Amino acid sequence: MTRIDLQLHAASEAATILGSGFVALDVVDGRHGRFAAAGGSCGNVLTILGWLGWSSAPVARLGADPAGEFVCDDLNAFGVQLRHVSRASGVQTPIVLQRFIEDRQGQRQHRFSLVCPECGAWLPRFRSIVLSHANEVMSEPAPRCFYFDRVSPALLRLAEWVRREQGLVFFEPSSIGDEALFRRAIDTCHVLKYSDERLGSLEDLADARQPTLIVRTRGADGLDLRWHGRWSRQTAFKAPAVEDAAGSGDWCSAGLIHAIGQNGAGALTTLQKTDIERGLRLGQALAALNCAYEGARGLMYASPELDAVNRLLRSVQGGQAVGAGAIEPDARRPQGDLCQLCSGRGSTTTAKQKKSTAA
Repeated sequence: MTRIDLQLHAASEAATILGSGFVALDVVDGRHGRFAAAGGSCGNVLTILGWLGWSSAPVARLGADPAGEFVCDDLNAFGVQLRHVSRASGVQTPIVLQRFIEDRQGQRQHRFSLVCPECGAWLPRFRSIVLSHANEVMSEPAPRCFYFDRVSPALLRLAEWVRREQGLVFFEPSSIGDEALFRRAIDTCHVLKYSDERLGSLEDLADARQPTLIVRTRGADGLDLRWHGRWSRQTAFKAPAVEDAAGSGDWCSAGLIHAIGQNGAGALTTLQKTDIERGLRLGQALAALNCAYEGARGLMYASPELDAVNRLLRSVQGGQAVGAGAIEPDARRPQGDLCQLCSGRGSTTTAKQKKSTAA
């Protein structure tokens, strides 16, 4: 592929995005101790875009709990707007625990757990917004872009509204869920992005007629893209160091949205394939850089200024190594008992008890 020089620029004032889906608290058992950050695919993508200057607002249902407070504080620190985040005492903020293992070759790999290691209880899971929440959001002007990674009647209502208002709709499913809603989401989106590892067995996804752009990611093997009915492949950047590959897909999505989504769906009529390739290369380069740091958005904490990231982008394009390392917990990151973050959940049934009962 012809070399594409990549550089990050702050978003225009017109760049607005809403997103709904998986917004959670990521708790990471890192090399230097446990730390946490706002996460989930939707949470990560919207936070990256907020950091890049977008008017970025998640539409989410979180708990009035310590985990929800931390998520909101972390989102706000990167300029994400919280006006559509609902917090209620009867809801628990989703929590995902991330740990690491080393394979036989000594390569570090991340693993996710939905069980609290201290008390054995299931960690809180995703809960969709409801239709009344979606209707409240639709009382304001539609954004230029809408991102979603889960399906529900309320999320589909928002996606269809944004599409009617000429906004770009970006769908990144990790699973099918409700099949009827899933197919409806495919028919609503302009951009469909999915992992070959998770959904590659659904052969008809690659043949979906409605999306203008389809991106099928293949991890270290790069990605395939379908633009105007023709498939092509882009190789991946070599990560300068691999501390943690979590969040790579979210960086790729954010880079693409940043490159092509600032002017809404109308831009799709004038974009060339080189514009799509540039956006994906930007996302792939950012993903490779982020692998050098622990956490799905570790790059943002290690290099918060765009000038510093642009220097790293030039390095990774040239195949040079960049600084890397584990992120040490600090005052911004909760430490200690994980149970304190997920306290107040309604059920005290542990994962072990549930498995025993099912047997």
